[in-house]
Amino acid sequence: MQKSSYLILGLKDNATLQEVENAYRTLKEKYQKLCFEEGEAGSSAAKMLSKIKIAYNDCIEDIKKREIVGDGTLFQAVERLIKEDKLNEAQQLLDDIEPRDGEWHFTQAHIFYKRNWFLESKSQVEMALTHDPDNEKYRQTLEALNKKQSSVDDMVKAQRQSRAGYQQPREVGAGMGDGGLCSYCATMLCCNAICWFCI
Repeated sequence: MQKSSYLILGLKDNATLQEVENAYRTLKEKYQKLCFEEGEAGSSAAKMLSKIKIAYNDCIEDIKKREIVGDGTLFQAVERLIKEDKLNEAQQLLDDIEPRDGEWHFTQAHIFYKRNWFLESKSQVEMALTHDPDNEKYRQTLEALNKKQSSVDDMVKAQRQSRAGYQQPREVGAGMGDGGLCSYCATMLCCNAICWFCI
């Protein structure tokens, strides 16, 4: 949003929603009347109507963002939305953050992980590390993701090998561990138990 959006409506940049709506309504009525004048006056009024509509929309978006963020930072607001499983809202807020530094990529990785986009998530953590190679949080997260990928790859490999040998189906209860789980179920439970963001 451009800072001039509030100025176009004749407001300060900390204006309330009510102030923005009142200013927009007043200016809209004024320029709608002038719009029907002939010549340059009518043309200028039409341009101004378009300008105040864009400014109004920008201000409304900015106010919504301020309400979401509250007293914290934008990243804290994004993390809160992720915890609330409001991933689309979190993504919209994150998309507006500049510059896209290590923290930005790490937060993007978190959104991707919550969407179960594992490879995209891992790629974003790697990008975060290129921005901040000494960040221990990023490094530990990447290690956890690599371990998770390795255990899943091992499980898939074991399944392929057992299928390749055309093994006979086991009797019910055969191959169960002490806890009564087959190795596949136990592996899946372990994978689900891994939570690299500790939410």
